[in-house]
Amino acid sequence: MSSQSVSSAKTSEQTDIVILGAGMAGLCLARQLQLSDAVRRRGMSITLVEHRRFPMAEAAHKVGESTVEIASHYLAEDLGLAEHLASHQLPKFGLRLFLRGQSPINDDLARYDEVGSSRVLPIPTYQIDRGRLENHLARLVTDAGATIFDGTTIRSLDLGTKSHTVVVRSADGNERTLNARYVVDASGRRAWIRGSQALAKPARHDNHAIWFRLDRRLKVDELSSDANWHARCPGGERWLSTNHFTGPGYWLWLIPLASGATSVGLVFDPRRFSATGLNRFSAFLAWLGREHPLLAEQMAGAHVLDEHLLKNYAVGASQVFSEDGWMSVGDAGVFTDPLYSPGGDFIALANGYVTAMINNDAEPDLVRDYQGYFLSFFTSTLSLYRGQYGGFGDRDFMVAKTLWDYAYYWSVLSKLFFSGAYVDVGFMQAQQPMLLRAAALNSGMQRSFRQLAQQERQVGGTGQFFDHHAVDCFHSLKQDLLDGVPSETARCMSANVDRLAFLRNALQSQLADPQPLASTDFNALFMAA
Repeated sequence: MSSQSVSSAKTSEQTDIVILGAGMAGLCLARQLQLSDAVRRRGMSITLVEHRRFPMAEAAHKVGESTVEIASHYLAEDLGLAEHLASHQLPKFGLRLFLRGQSPINDDLARYDEVGSSRVLPIPTYQIDRGRLENHLARLVTDAGATIFDGTTIRSLDLGTKSHTVVVRSADGNERTLNARYVVDASGRRAWIRGSQALAKPARHDNHAIWFRLDRRLKVDELSSDANWHARCPGGERWLSTNHFTGPGYWLWLIPLASGATSVGLVFDPRRFSATGLNRFSAFLAWLGREHPLLAEQMAGAHVLDEHLLKNYAVGASQVFSEDGWMSVGDAGVFTDPLYSPGGDFIALANGYVTAMINNDAEPDLVRDYQGYFLSFFTSTLSLYRGQYGGFGDRDFMVAKTLWDYAYYWSVLSKLFFSGAYVDVGFMQAQQPMLLRAAALNSGMQRSFRQLAQQERQVGGTGQFFDHHAVDCFHSLKQDLLDGVPSETARCMSANVDRLAFLRNALQSQLADPQPLASTDFNALFMAA
């Protein structure tokens, strides 16, 4: 993969675009730039610098394996990876929650309350083996002319005015000075630009995550022998979902990988949940045996491929794009929370903005507008998590929350991305009143969730199923993403926001009702829309 020279200890090279990092964010950007007419027409050269060596190991030591609609559409359609996703990754059966209530359940998963879909909703999504995806992308971008210096570390970064210098060193000690018009930081949490320019901004969401990769396929379908429970998802295998087991202050993920491994993670608010020592798998398994014994029994004896603890994972930034030609994408820019798997979405959004900026020579007004849009999306998304983990053991809270968060995501951000309107400054300016109304509705709804989360209720374990497939507006929203005509985007989004106002009223009334929610009342919450 590497094209490193050994003819000289120190060399100086000119390239148009340097991308710091050849992980998912950097490789996707290189691929998108290569598909851009403007970049191809101008014959711009692309160089990526990566400290690891290709090929990457499958079941790589990374989180971000699950995709939702924006990221899946970006990978499949914008980057042309549909065949790879269908043939070499796993289809995702949506997000699925299991809530046990006050007492552990050790005999049958059917006794948990379940929130999810009985059938796959429109728009395919995927469970991604990151090593497998990144190896494929690396081959594509190098075949198309990009250079990847793998096994190479960054020694220094000098950001100038429309001219930048990166000094790198290969494993054999050779140094290169790369001179470039554009530098894009895709270095993940190393965040070269954010760190060197002191751009980090507190996210005020100081949660932690522990994760493991296990060498076996875990199937929640095997945790129940109840025929009625299995019949609730005809033809669907629950193990393909991103399965969540929740409690006050935490949630646990299970994500299957095409390589046969399973990603297992515990995400928690340390103010509400003590996870001391749980980054050791033996201690984690002991805790799981007390809280979710069915899962502990299934994981017993598994070989741990890797384990990691990440504290204070959420991070903001005061700036991510510059008219001088430097930009940050992926975790090197901002990160909110793993719930709902938004990381891939923010890669898609940032890469789209970077491509448009490079196509337009980093025109100052465009850079300013794009940065404003991107950071507003970050702030809005962060509001879905901040101060809400205390409610994650409450079945009624999680039912209402997933209904609202899904509807808002598909009505606004997904619609902007699928239609391409998110990079259309004229559209964004003209529709600012409608977008501000949508943001205000979401802000009010998230405030209601934060207030309820303070009660830290633990409700569940009644065996009920809250079926997202039964929500009619979910189908219409997703179908509109697929079939919507770009010229009708403003009208459709305005109708979406009107519907969100009805949904907010219905959900807030439900949250104020002291009576527990029944699955038979589930779809009634949306009838007003």
